[in-house]
This record gives sequence, C-alpha cells and structure tokens, in this order.
Amino acid sequence: MNHYAGKFAEHILATAFRSRKRFALSKFFQNVLDTSPLNLQLVKERVLIQREDGKVMELDIVAESACGRVILVEVKKTQAPIGLNWIEDFQEKVEIYQSHFPNAIVLPAYFS
Repeated sequence: MNHYAGKFAEHILATAFRSRKRFALSKFFQNVLDTSPLNLQLVKERVLIQREDGKVMELDIVAESACGRVILVEVKKTQAPIGLNWIEDFQEKVEIYQSHFPNAIVLPAYFS
C-alpha cells in the first residue's frame, strides 16, 4: 500500500507544481537554501536516466524552470525513517542527471 501511496503523492506534488505560476521551493520543502521564485515550464513524472554502465534509474519528478534551474524530487512513503542508503541512492541519481545535463542548475529535493 505504501508503494501506491508514494506514486499518488508523486502525482499530487507534480500537479501542485504545474498549478502554480511562480513559487519558491520553501512552499513545499523545509531547509531550502535557494528561496528565489521558480517559474516552472515543464514538469515530468517518472523520468528514466541511465548510468554509464547501462543501469536505468528513475527520477520521480523533474521540473524545469524558465531560469535554467531544475528540481529533482524523490518521493517516498514509508513507515520507517529514511535511511542513509536511500539518500545515497538519490544523490547518485542527481549526479547522473547532472552528468547528462551539465548546464542545468540542479535543486535536489526529498519528499517523505
């Protein structure tokens, strides 16, 4: 059930991103360093990226702003606290995305 609740949360968050014209990430996330407003032009769900060794990974939400910033969001619905392994897995996805799009200013976010 947590799996489906997580997928639903991904969709609701992506829809919320799409429904706002300009907003700061602090509207949705805590401890955000970049508080300047975003103007999202493209919000995608379940985006596949590939490592150099061929392994395919999935980013839950990729939201591109008009200013060149890209929000990468990992969404988890779990009863257990988020562990270091999950954070490291997400960080790997962020680094792979950055290697594919080196000019993008990436803002990683974890929604749990």
